[in-house]
Amino acid sequence: MALYKVDEIDFFERKTHMRFTPRPYAHYHDKHELYYLAKGQAKYFVGNDIFMLEPGDMIFVPKGVVHRADYGESENVERVLFSFDDKIFDEENSEYISYLKENKYVRISQENQYELKNIFLGIEKETEREQSGYRKMQKLYFDQLLILISRYSHKGRGTHLSESYIVVQNAAKYISENYNEDLRLENLAEKYYMSPWHFSRLFKSVTGMGLNEYINIARIRAAEQLLSKTDLPITAVAAKCGFNDSNYFSNVFKRIKGITPKKYQLARR
Repeated sequence: MALYKVDEIDFFERKTHMRFTPRPYAHYHDKHELYYLAKGQAKYFVGNDIFMLEPGDMIFVPKGVVHRADYGESENVERVLFSFDDKIFDEENSEYISYLKENKYVRISQENQYELKNIFLGIEKETEREQSGYRKMQKLYFDQLLILISRYSHKGRGTHLSESYIVVQNAAKYISENYNEDLRLENLAEKYYMSPWHFSRLFKSVTGMGLNEYINIARIRAAEQLLSKTDLPITAVAAKCGFNDSNYFSNVFKRIKGITPKKYQLARR
């Protein structure tokens, strides 16, 4: 794996035999990500959606959105990952960033993938050499990448999803929209006509995390917004986000964010 710091952009490239690598758990970041699959196959869970990826497929993951890549039995996988914050957005590329936000999944045709690979190589070379103006060149390459994505991409959803994946996708969407309700395994399983055991196993196999953990993350993400934008007391934030116990809420928040809700709230005032 190679990691390059590109001003506001972190550039990663990985070539590995993923069969022998543990599958990563679902997670989220404080930065946006742009994921490109160059070789192999992947199942990508992002937010409430699941995509079956093939070479040339690209996923935009907005900051704060839960996601996970699963390479299954694919032996030879190569992917490129850009991680960047809001500083990269400017008037010149705002149109193309908006395109990505509206079309989180895009497919680059095989005849146009070569141009993207040249851009990736260009960023690597500029970073390694660090010649005069290399930071500007890195930014220009990235802007060129955004333009090519909007020019050459084909909208869609990738390979057809199985019925079980669609169930998990719908369940994840329901949880995200109803995080403040009493979400219990038994009720969710009944909603999707499954036994609790079957539903729990299926949900974890697709998302990479247990149902309760996914629910907690959805609630903590909502709590982040309330703590950042309101002066509500911690007990009120906990209640609005579906937690019956404010102490449990504080413990979960600190485990996920590494900071207590109160300190998080004070830091954003």
